Amino acid sequence: MKSQKNLLFGIVVLGLLVLFQFLQGCNDDIFAPPPDVDNLGISTYSTADTVDNDILVLDSVKILIKDIKIIVADTNGNNFKTGPYVLYLNLNSSINVIDTGYLSAGTYQKIKFEIHKPNNNDPIPDPEFRDSAGNYSVIAKGRFNGISFVYKSKKSAHQFLTFPTGIVITNEGKTNVTLSVNPYTWFIKNGLYLDPNLPANENDIDNNIKDSFKAFKDDDKNGIPD
Repeated sequence: MKSQKNLLFGIVVLGLLVLFQFLQGCNDDIFAPPPDVDNLGISTYSTADTVDNDILVLDSVKILIKDIKIIVADTNGNNFKTGPYVLYLNLNSSINVIDTGYLSAGTYQKIKFEIHKPNNNDPIPDPEFRDSAGNYSVIAKGRFNGISFVYKSKKSAHQFLTFPTGIVITNEGKTNVTLSVNPYTWFIKNGLYLDPNLPANENDIDNNIKDSFKAFKDDDKNGIPD
C-alpha cells in the first residue's frame, strides 16, 4: 500500500514538472522576438565635403565600434548589436548599412555605443586596427598640404547620442537609424587646420572625433533626419 502511494506521489510530481516546463516554454514564446524578422537597421553617412584648395583630402576613414544599444528614457537600454564592427565611411555623401536586427517595439530616445580601441587579446574584424606599435580605434588616410598622412587614434570613447525626436519601433516594417559623421571637422579647431602628422594635435583631433557624431531616424536613407 505504501509503495503504491509513493508511486502515485511520484507520478503527480513528474506531471507537475512537465506542466511547469510546458508553461515556461509558452511564456518564453510570448516574449521572444519574431523569428527571422528584423525591424531596425543601423547605417552610417558621411559627407563628401572638401577643404579649401585641397588643403585636406581624405582618401579613406574607418572606425571600430562595439556595444550598440538603443535606449528608452531612464533605462540602460536594449542591446542591439555587440560587435565589434568597422564603420567604413563612404566619403561621397552616401549611406553605408552597418547591420540589421530585432528590437522590442517601443519609443526610443537615445543610442549608445563605444568607439573602441581593442585590447591586445580582443578579436578585430580588420587587422589594420592593430600593429607592432599598438591598437587603434580610428584610422584616417589622406593628404594635408600635399603630404600623405595616416592618422591612427589610440583612444576609446563612449558615445551617448540623443535622437532629435523619439524613434518608434514597431513589429511591422523596418526603421532605420543613421549615424552621421563629418570626418573633415576632425582636423579643424577654431577655424585653424590641425596637421594630422603632428603628435601635438592628437588630443584635439581625438576630441573632434568624439564630438562629430549625430544620430537620427532616416528611413529613406538619404542622410537627412526624417
